[in-house]
Amino acid sequence: MRKQGKKMLQTNLDVTSIKPNDSMAEEMTEKEFRMYIIKMIREANEEMKEQMQALNDEMKEQMQALIDRTNRQLKEQIQEAKDHFNKELEILKKNQTEILDMKETINQNKNSIESISNRIEHLEDRTSDIEDKIFNPENKAEQTEKMVRNHEQNLQELWDIMKRPNLRIIGIEEGLEKQAKGMNNLFNEIISENFPNLKNEMENQVQEAYRTPNTQNYNRPTPRHIIMKIPNIQNKDRILKAVREKNQITFRGKPIRISADFSIQTLKARRSWNNIFQALKENGCQPRILYPAKLTFKFDDEIKSFHDKQKLKQFTKRKPALQNILNKIFHEEEMKNKEANQQREELS
Repeated sequence: MRKQGKKMLQTNLDVTSIKPNDSMAEEMTEKEFRMYIIKMIREANEEMKEQMQALNDEMKEQMQALIDRTNRQLKEQIQEAKDHFNKELEILKKNQTEILDMKETINQNKNSIESISNRIEHLEDRTSDIEDKIFNPENKAEQTEKMVRNHEQNLQELWDIMKRPNLRIIGIEEGLEKQAKGMNNLFNEIISENFPNLKNEMENQVQEAYRTPNTQNYNRPTPRHIIMKIPNIQNKDRILKAVREKNQITFRGKPIRISADFSIQTLKARRSWNNIFQALKENGCQPRILYPAKLTFKFDDEIKSFHDKQKLKQFTKRKPALQNILNKIFHEEEMKNKEANQQREELS
């Protein structure tokens, strides 16, 4: 019986866990107690392993979460640094472009000054020759008149070269430049209102600006014109191109006009094309007046250019279709010239 009891106790030890204060512990032999202790240690090890595994899994998850968060932060910092670098790079590129434009403008001004200096020297030489010929008794009146005309033409070309960087703005009320706190702000406001795409490229592009004439006539019904000198001729040409493409130019909602600035002689030469220009435009010939006073238009799928009306008139004689367009205008101008000549003869 006692051996059977020991075997049953051994079986129970394999199946159940016995607490140290259990009543069955008193009946255990030393061997059974050792086995009990070993089993307890094994169970404790298993439990510890499970706890360690759970702790490792939890730490792995926390580490992975920390790594993911760190990676996200690093990516965000790298992206921010990249965006900042790109912005700085764009600023450097823009500054480099502005420096190149300034260099180009300086070179253009140098070339213009050299050209003007050469023309002045040439004019001085020609003036000296004219003075010598004037005092020459054998000099004929026709030669003198031709020299004077050439002299006037040279002066006109010099004057146009000096005026080439200028824009003439017409229709801005007197005193508005003071409200805008200077001509620079007034120019930028015109560009922003009419050509927003050119705003960033055209800011602070006025080298010099003034009203003409210098003295205000309060009896004058219209405001004086504003002359603005643009240091970059290419920017000036871009503005004029944008003006041609837009139907109406305004300043603070009121219509104004923007045109190139020319000498009086050149302006007169350009205006002399007005009737012909209008007739060509009405017949779809796409006419343009190029600097300083050259007429161009499209005819027979070709671009034709003329500096004076006489050559244009000779060309129209070989082109019946073009002659039908311009014949009436040429006839009217001939009649006006005859009447003017008759009046001069009568006065003389």
